[in-house]
Amino acid sequence: MGVIADARMQHHYQTCRDESCERFACRVYREGYNDGHAAGYAAGEAAGYSSAHADGYAAASCGEVG
Repeated sequence: MGVIADARMQHHYQTCRDESCERFACRVYREGYNDGHAAGYAAGEAAGYSSAHADGYAAASCGEVG
């Protein structure tokens, strides 16, 4: 009975930080992660800007901002 894969030799796509890794799972995971991160950043930036801009504008028009 042999060991299929030594724990030290396993390569997990979720933890792979090698930007030039050519393994299919690593490339696909990295691409999806980067796309999701970029989309989340853009959505968060837009929501934060619109919220803060509206609050700041309301405060300035009421004379609350010095």
